[in-house]
Amino acid sequence: MLLLALTLLVFSAVLYGSFNRLLYEDLDDLLSLRADGVASSIDAHWNTKGKPSDSRNGPDVKDIMANSSNWIETKRKDPELMSIFVRLLDKDNQIIVSSRNMPRIAAPDADVIEKVRDGACDFDTVKGETIEGKKASFRVYTKPVIKDGSLMYIIQVAGPTRLLSIAMSNLMLALVILLPLTVFLAGMPGLVLVRLTLKPVDKMIDTLKQTTAENLKLKIHIPDTKDEIKRLADTFNDMIERLDRSFSSQQRFIQNISGELKMPLAAMKERFESAFGKEFSAKEHKVILRYGLGEIAKFGRIIEDLELLAKYDNERMALEIRRVSLMKVLEKALEGIKAEAALKGINISSVLKDDIVLDADEKKLDTLFSNLLDNAVKYTNRKGTISVSARKDRRFAVVNVSDTGIGIEESEIPYILDRFYKARKSTLFGDGFGLGLSMAKAVADVHRGTITVESRVGEGSTFTVKLPLSYEG
Repeated sequence: MLLLALTLLVFSAVLYGSFNRLLYEDLDDLLSLRADGVASSIDAHWNTKGKPSDSRNGPDVKDIMANSSNWIETKRKDPELMSIFVRLLDKDNQIIVSSRNMPRIAAPDADVIEKVRDGACDFDTVKGETIEGKKASFRVYTKPVIKDGSLMYIIQVAGPTRLLSIAMSNLMLALVILLPLTVFLAGMPGLVLVRLTLKPVDKMIDTLKQTTAENLKLKIHIPDTKDEIKRLADTFNDMIERLDRSFSSQQRFIQNISGELKMPLAAMKERFESAFGKEFSAKEHKVILRYGLGEIAKFGRIIEDLELLAKYDNERMALEIRRVSLMKVLEKALEGIKAEAALKGINISSVLKDDIVLDADEKKLDTLFSNLLDNAVKYTNRKGTISVSARKDRRFAVVNVSDTGIGIEESEIPYILDRFYKARKSTLFGDGFGLGLSMAKAVADVHRGTITVESRVGEGSTFTVKLPLSYEG
């Protein structure tokens, strides 16, 4: 409403100024036409008497006075000329003749006379008095009549500005009344419309106030519209869904990790206690210690992954970028899973013909592909197949890791790369905390790359990694 008021105020000021200028221009045109008419009448009369208009003596003063009624009072019945007054002045600024009821207007001052003697016309607004003695304002047009470079006489035409003032006052009154009325009439429906529009937002606020970590299933009512409010509601619902997914995955992680850690810790405790309670040979003690070190190494890898993910979240994952052979990284990762794959009779095939070189952190890439291959081995049935291929695609290196494993439910594919997330069927296969794929995604992201997943239940999965050949930090 304030903006509308300011806009209308500026519009009113421009309208008032333009209207005032147009009224004065119309009056000035009328005054100048009247002056030209008088000058033409005098010139025509002078020519009919056989005296050319360019005579150096000019019109005779007595002759002008004798014929003044024909020139000055002509067409007085015209409504536009009823209030127009004319007077003639000689070279010395003395009145020769004037209209009847000519108001008392001061003779032109020295500046005007000097201007007129140079051949220029002048418009001016002056104060004066009517015949009845009333104060009034007049618009005065002063026109010199010059022949052969000499000033013959001066015509002054005057008209009252009262009608102009009345018109401007009426316009001002109309603007003063209409401006606030327009703002009010436009603002009140606007206020009602805003309240109706923001009513769904109030409902959203109430719902969000009720939303806690315990009831993230609560959804915001989506209005039946196609505007920004609906998009806002959709955005909030998506955010709540992501939070719910995050909290749920963390709760599952806590449950999984507590269960997974209890068993190896209990087994380690039992073995270490048995080592104190019984007589074991040095070789048996070494087996127990080697077992304990193996379990500790697993815990260490988990802690390292968690620390690395935390650094990624804080954008502090440091990279040692250098020219890396992608084929060597993949061969090293494949070598690391051969033993475990052999135990399950899994066939591994690779198509690594071209040696692709890219800017990357070799250790982080090893983590990425080792996690993907470890995941493939873990969820591929016995006698299954894992295949790895690499190729160039313009400015990117593309690596496909495919398996013939259990596959992923379509509804779970969008979340499979989330940390701590474990697909429902994956809980039947081996251990793990749901960190491997999220770690792989974090490494791909920090290299400005992507990981996508395609999968069908019972047929297997394909993970596609796309990394830029040139790293721009």
